[in-house]
Amino acid sequence: MIPFRNNTLPAITDAEMTEIYEKIKTPVKHGAVIKWENDFTDSPTVFYRDGVFYMYFIAISKDVKVSGYETHLASSVDLLHWEYRGTIFRRNDLDRWDSKQCAGYAAFKDIAFDGTNALESVGGRYYITYLAGNSDGYEPDPLFMGQAYTADPTNPDAFTRFEEPILRPDDDDARDMETKTLYKSCLFRDVLGVTGYPYVNIYNGKAQNHTERIFLAVSEDGEHWERYGDRAVLDMTRIDPDTRIAGDPQIVCIGDIYVMFFFHFTAGRGAYDTFACSRDLVNWRVWDGEPLIAPTEEWENVHAHKPWFIRHNGVNYHFYCAVNQNNERYIAVATSK
Repeated sequence: MIPFRNNTLPAITDAEMTEIYEKIKTPVKHGAVIKWENDFTDSPTVFYRDGVFYMYFIAISKDVKVSGYETHLASSVDLLHWEYRGTIFRRNDLDRWDSKQCAGYAAFKDIAFDGTNALESVGGRYYITYLAGNSDGYEPDPLFMGQAYTADPTNPDAFTRFEEPILRPDDDDARDMETKTLYKSCLFRDVLGVTGYPYVNIYNGKAQNHTERIFLAVSEDGEHWERYGDRAVLDMTRIDPDTRIAGDPQIVCIGDIYVMFFFHFTAGRGAYDTFACSRDLVNWRVWDGEPLIAPTEEWENVHAHKPWFIRHNGVNYHFYCAVNQNNERYIAVATSK
């Protein structure tokens, strides 16, 4: 485990939080963009390449007891209408640590607010990380963190998985609050240089009491990861003791501020997307105003959560997972105008 770097940086002000909110808000909901009849679709991660947008997303049969996550690819030219392109990761019978659960997420996307949205190659490779497990069902414990590489991130048949997990909940240096399961990861370049390492992995992990918090790991080469700090960097139980989950983080950089999109869930309340701001990736100020996305419509009357933010041609696109009481779970989008 690597100790947090001692940075002396100004705290995030009230005015900065409000300014960030105004820049990233997406009040216009468009509804479903990827919705399947027999499967739940979930966890979109979107990037741009050669004039086309691509989405990695995951799906699981609605009969979750005999199923598990798989990873798929879709493409779009306008971010609203999507065409299916194929399966990236399929479940298999190899009895590996990642045979029955393989939920993938785009890695090393340009995180600048008005950036290219393209994926960065690291050492000549493009990467994807994935939630991994070897048991059927809906997110059965334990889950590990896998990584795979490719020369072409838009070819669903061209990914090679690492032989071993990059992080495990039973690692010797796992913090007390992440020893049950590891969930969604977001790999990005530390463009502000605040950790002392070029690459950062931000993810949510689950404690033995089933509460989820957000943690960091760092890397010199984008493949070998070591935990950063001896605690979670975002623990929403300190703000709301009834918190069950702070999860699915994504990082966007606006000026000298890192913005973390994430979802918050407390028992008895629908999960919603919000954000926090930091200059050092360690000390975060959480937005206390209106959520970025919340379950306000009949077609998402249970949860509206799991964010992925894209800005293109001056318009914000906030992709998320909508869940309703009709046993539907699918990918939706909201925009700034």
